[in-house]
Amino acid sequence: MKYVVVLSLSYSLFGCASGKLDMFDTQGQKIGECTAGYKWHLIGAEASRDWLLNYCVETAKSEGDFVFRVSDQSILEKDYSYPSHPSGLKWTRKLAWDAYWSDLISEREYGYIVAELENVFFLRSLELENELQSGEISRQQYTNLMKKAESAFHGK
Repeated sequence: MKYVVVLSLSYSLFGCASGKLDMFDTQGQKIGECTAGYKWHLIGAEASRDWLLNYCVETAKSEGDFVFRVSDQSILEKDYSYPSHPSGLKWTRKLAWDAYWSDLISEREYGYIVAELENVFFLRSLELENELQSGEISRQQYTNLMKKAESAFHGK
């Protein structure tokens, strides 16, 4: 019994959300899928998941895939906008966390902000890894640029 209570409490304290969105053409043929998962997000996990699934579909469309419909149209119908930070600074994870706890943004907006920040950081880290592997940048440049990207993400 204690195990069940602890497990239930753990899931309520640490948010998890995952999802999959299939993409179809005009003939109903599956042309791709998007998956997203967030584990151990305290706040906004579902919103982050939806933001990432929407981003995936929008990216597929911008890269020339003709996506006629998706398995859950509601993901594409949501408004993923969020306000600018009141100070005019770019959002960071720390600024978003503080704004959420100060009631300046909703849980949904927090989830969208964090999802976008994580996505930008992930894409930047892939870009830097490719540049390092191809010899475009040195190991020291890579380290410095990754620190800069981490700072922009976390807000340290």
